[in-house]
Amino acid sequence: MWELALSFIVSLLMIKVIIFTSDIHAKVTLDHDLDGVQKMHEHAVPRIGGLAIFVSMAFTALYGANIGAHWAPFYAGLITSMFFVFIGGLTEDLSKAVSPAVRIAFMMAAVAFAVFVSNTMPMIRHLAHVNLDIVLSIDIIAFLITCFAVVGVANSYNIVDGYNGLSSTSAMINALGLAYLSWCLNDVTFVVVSLSLASAVFGFWVYNYPRGRVFLGDGGSYSIGFVIALVSINLVENHVGQISPYTVLLLAAYPITETVFTIFRRKFVQKTKATQPDNLHLHQLVFDRCLPRNSPMLYRNARVMPLMLTIIIPPTVIALLGYKSNLVTLLGLVGYVLYYTYFYIRLVKFKTPKILIFKAKLLTRKYPQI
Repeated sequence: MWELALSFIVSLLMIKVIIFTSDIHAKVTLDHDLDGVQKMHEHAVPRIGGLAIFVSMAFTALYGANIGAHWAPFYAGLITSMFFVFIGGLTEDLSKAVSPAVRIAFMMAAVAFAVFVSNTMPMIRHLAHVNLDIVLSIDIIAFLITCFAVVGVANSYNIVDGYNGLSSTSAMINALGLAYLSWCLNDVTFVVVSLSLASAVFGFWVYNYPRGRVFLGDGGSYSIGFVIALVSINLVENHVGQISPYTVLLLAAYPITETVFTIFRRKFVQKTKATQPDNLHLHQLVFDRCLPRNSPMLYRNARVMPLMLTIIIPPTVIALLGYKSNLVTLLGLVGYVLYYTYFYIRLVKFKTPKILIFKAKLLTRKYPQI
């Protein structure tokens, strides 16, 4: 499918342009804060990689309209909705001064536009439970729950955007999982949307991993999360009874669990604000506990993503194998929370799980240098 190749090529070219012209726009686009508690890079890098993903997907929508593709009208509506999320995040990337509340307002505006104007996002009405479905039949409740879900997923991909390739790899795995489910459900439109998202992110990934020559930024991570949430809700609501609504949660289990766990940890354990940055995310513990501290920053940074695949891949496998069963997916979610918690507690107590130690040694032998 040419649209997938075009998504990748346009994204790749845009990233190349961003890097090539970085001296021109360095003052506003580079991430100059190298001393922040969550900063794990040594040089100022452009943080507007999301621009390439947005332009790539917009180009795909235009291409689809040009050839009269049946999925083009939906794709165009998706892009117009996504614009609000992207512009809110991009403003933060350029100004570094947009509050979380304002960014959330942009996300809610995107949801409202998708639901009521572009008609590309149905409201969440089905959770495979009679009483819950009755409650969700009330429009205002359904809309608020939809906003909560979309804002949560969009923010979750921003929270796991801490090391080279981590958020983008998670997003590509999630998007490919959604593409597979769409194919199983004979929903060609969402096969195209999911694969084109994965292709656009891959174009960014080429320059982000392993050397981190460009970052997603808030515009990129929020946009990726928004599209994944939109596709997920559509699959559940358009194919009621054919797919468990909890399957899509399981596909995004890693970023969602990281987000919920972080909020709980900050508010109830550390007694701080939920938005207060710290260096206690799971991926940061992997960086700190599993990799030799006397190694170069880039060496350690680039090895976090491969190690985190141990955390990212299992729920995806369960979701794709048991997507029709509410029982399987719910048990998968519970099991994954326990799985995540086990790794987190072990790392906090400096008792690194053997599988991570083994993988870290394997990566050192296989890739002694970046």
